[in-house]
Amino acid sequence: MVITMNIQILITRMAELFILICIGYAVYKLKVINDGFVKQFSRLVLDVTLPAMILSSVLKLEERQPLSDVLTCLGTAIALIFLILPILGIILAKAVRAGRGQTGLYTFMNTFSNIGFMGFPVIAPLCGSVGLFYTAIFNLVFNIAVYSLGIWLMNRDKADSAGFDPKMILTPGTVISTLSLILYFLDPHIPVLVSGTIDILGQMTSPAAMLIIGFSLARIDVKSVFTEWRLYPWTILKQLVVPLLLWYPLTWVIKNPVLLEVTYILTAMPVANSSVLFAATYDGDVDLAAKGVFITTLFSLVTVPLTVMLVM
Repeated sequence: MVITMNIQILITRMAELFILICIGYAVYKLKVINDGFVKQFSRLVLDVTLPAMILSSVLKLEERQPLSDVLTCLGTAIALIFLILPILGIILAKAVRAGRGQTGLYTFMNTFSNIGFMGFPVIAPLCGSVGLFYTAIFNLVFNIAVYSLGIWLMNRDKADSAGFDPKMILTPGTVISTLSLILYFLDPHIPVLVSGTIDILGQMTSPAAMLIIGFSLARIDVKSVFTEWRLYPWTILKQLVVPLLLWYPLTWVIKNPVLLEVTYILTAMPVANSSVLFAATYDGDVDLAAKGVFITTLFSLVTVPLTVMLVM
């Protein structure tokens, strides 16, 4: 099976996202905004505009997707996030000889890629509302996993492992993703005024998410990034080798070309910003998490188009 996406569109999209990241970086460095604004703006995107984009992806679907494909998407997301990627994450951590107490964080970073801030903006112009719908399913599994498996990974190298509160899973993104699935199967009539407003709100997500990544990268000491030598081979393994290893198994399981494209691209996404948040919350290596986000995000501008080109 051959991936059908237009490489030129993908390269152009990655270039656009890179420019937006640079704008966010410059805005922060020029002190146009402060950390308080970054926190509130990030909350706005996570709790309002991203859920709107997820919901809009369902409301804009012109035809129902086969139930078998929806279940395949759900099953694939669960298998990847809860099993395959964590196992590969442990292997990659050992391959680069992760420092003492860092195996859990490396595994976390390999398992939880940036579906929200990077995945949705990349998938939107390439696969349309159908692709966004499948991405929303992955996002649902991501949110459940990051507050369960993710917390365990952050604490696996410690003597005392912290538990988690199931209420933490009830984020706006998880709730809206679940609601979107329900609406998908019920297929209710939604007034154009409502669906149109939700769509406009959701369209804010892509540029806003890229600005936030720029804000985040601007807060990192760039010079210190170059001293973390393990991250360079690890990034190549995570964002080139792992997606390529998964490509053929994915073609055996997934027959829907759009779902295959979405799944494959999401495996090549950079480290999720949540790795920094969770490292800070559970006394992990925050500097390593921040550097991981920085390097993988920059590398993704090349590795994402490259991984697609290599399987065409």
